Amino acid sequence: MKRVGPSPLEVYKLSEIPLSSFEAAISRNGDAFQRQTPAEYYRCAEKFHEAISRGTDPWSVSLTGKDGFPLEVIHETACIMRLIRGPRSADAFATALWASASEAGYRPSTLSLARHLARSGAYGRVPQLRRVEARFKQLVATARDADALTVEGELQYEQGHYEAAIRALQRALQVGGGPAAASFEWKPYCELCMGKALAKLGRHDEARATLEALSEAGLVEADVELGNLLRVSDRDAAERHLFAAASKGRADMFSVLSEIALDKAAEAGQDKASRQESLRWAKEWSKLGDPRTEY
Repeated sequence: MKRVGPSPLEVYKLSEIPLSSFEAAISRNGDAFQRQTPAEYYRCAEKFHEAISRGTDPWSVSLTGKDGFPLEVIHETACIMRLIRGPRSADAFATALWASASEAGYRPSTLSLARHLARSGAYGRVPQLRRVEARFKQLVATARDADALTVEGELQYEQGHYEAAIRALQRALQVGGGPAAASFEWKPYCELCMGKALAKLGRHDEARATLEALSEAGLVEADVELGNLLRVSDRDAAERHLFAAASKGRADMFSVLSEIALDKAAEAGQDKASRQESLRWAKEWSKLGDPRTEY
């Protein structure tokens, strides 16, 4: 019988992800991963790879039990994989490791995987993950889990249901306030999605106020959204926010700044000096956004 699609070992290529990739991802994220050493986290990934090398279905791998790993470590190994840049296998490992911990009842893995599926557009499209999605919906149905409601809002937003997104996000902010605020891990992203949904519904003043508060708190994604929101109505403010985002690591925003400068050049008309100045900035922004540029 002809095999359809790649084999598990072609999808989960640990050879593409050396220990040094784990070390780099962990070092970029401060104190986020202190439960184990990089080598111990990597050993968790190795155990998963060993299991599928023996023929175990990737969606049935269990890494707990005797000589296994705590669920927190499996979850954090998945998070580290998600942070690794480059190899496509890293994303596959993250998904399967989250699914494994979710199957064992670990809430953070259920939420992280549901969020990843929502943001990537894969929610509801992977039959092997239906059980994870069902567990996620159970958390949402309680209407008492602020992070789950945040993910539900993000899912509704990604599916184009902006009113439904706002309702879920408002509920998240309601239940995640007061004494529960300390455990509302994704509150900034709840508010970010709220701002984006408000913008989609044309409620620009509310969206701007929400996003500007997040920008002042240092959330770089808010600067990106403000740059897009204000590009027509307040171009100077848009440029400030885009530059702030670019300066905080979003180098792709330099390309947007270059586009705005080109727009200014086109609008300069007979003002040759303004046109030349805008073209000069367009060139400079473009260079800053090009990773091949050497200084």
